[in-house]
Amino acid sequence: MPYEYEGCLIKTLGETAYKQIYSGVRTPTYEEHLKYEACYGGRNNVSSVTFYTNQETLPKTTETCLKTVLTGGTYDKVRSGTSDVPYESRDKVNRCFGINPQPFEETRVYKAPDTVKNCLLDAIGASRFQEIQSGKSEPSEEEKTKSSLCFAKLNKDQSKFLPLPPEQVHFLKSKPEIVNVSDFKQETQKLKGQDVGGKIVLSGKALPNSTVNIYIFSDPIVVTTKTDENGDWVYELNEPLKGESHIAYATVRSDNGEIVRSDILDFQIQAAPDEPAIEQFIEETSATSAQKSFLYYSVIALIILTLSVSSVIAVVNVRKISARQKEGSVPNRDSERKL
Repeated sequence: MPYEYEGCLIKTLGETAYKQIYSGVRTPTYEEHLKYEACYGGRNNVSSVTFYTNQETLPKTTETCLKTVLTGGTYDKVRSGTSDVPYESRDKVNRCFGINPQPFEETRVYKAPDTVKNCLLDAIGASRFQEIQSGKSEPSEEEKTKSSLCFAKLNKDQSKFLPLPPEQVHFLKSKPEIVNVSDFKQETQKLKGQDVGGKIVLSGKALPNSTVNIYIFSDPIVVTTKTDENGDWVYELNEPLKGESHIAYATVRSDNGEIVRSDILDFQIQAAPDEPAIEQFIEETSATSAQKSFLYYSVIALIILTLSVSSVIAVVNVRKISARQKEGSVPNRDSERKL
């Protein structure tokens, strides 16, 4: 991390929060994401990976990494399509494909290669593809058939280990009885009376104890969570979204190994503030931190001064007492002469 960015983060987050986040003790809050974006000029880094085509093979280093991460026969089960990547191993599998997110990179981006994108544009047309990607329209059965020929160009092994690219999600079978996104809410916050957005909470149901991938458009970004024994899932997104209108899907691997999606969720949010508002946010929090620091060091200085004065007084008193004791112990010369 460049020194100027690190200095900005330490100043705006506070040294304690900075250390906690970058040591992995906790994840950043929505407000801390805003401060991070301000330090980086309104930008937020997101780790991404582009899929291989079916004419490419996975690098040997990637295969070796996957076999090291997925032990006990798990690698073979995932590669055969009979099992999903265990939720606890997702981050390690991502790293095998070159995704090594930093603390403020909550979401992931999975991209279809240009070969697949160009195939889709040729098969269903650019305007129609854009309508489907924006969630304004569902693909027809004919379009699903045409698109399947394009997605067949994806590397089959890689598709077993990673969430599918967002371009493909729209064309999956919709199975709301298996997976759904049932609720959305946003915890909004204010800065000097102005709304600055807030974290987003998505929830739904899927197969019990299963891994759920959540796709949020229009970016598009992907996050992953896990259902409980009842099939309920909740995901809190602290990373700010740009824009007010969004759509979301959830996907899960069904019992027969097929990946299916939920119905589309269309939702509106209070978007994150623009860059000037973020700068104002930083100035306010920095001023507050400065006031706290001034008060803290003022108290420390007062304590030190008090202790110093007390020490000086104590030394003076000790010397006075010592002097008196010495005077009392000196013999009276007149008395000695009389004797």
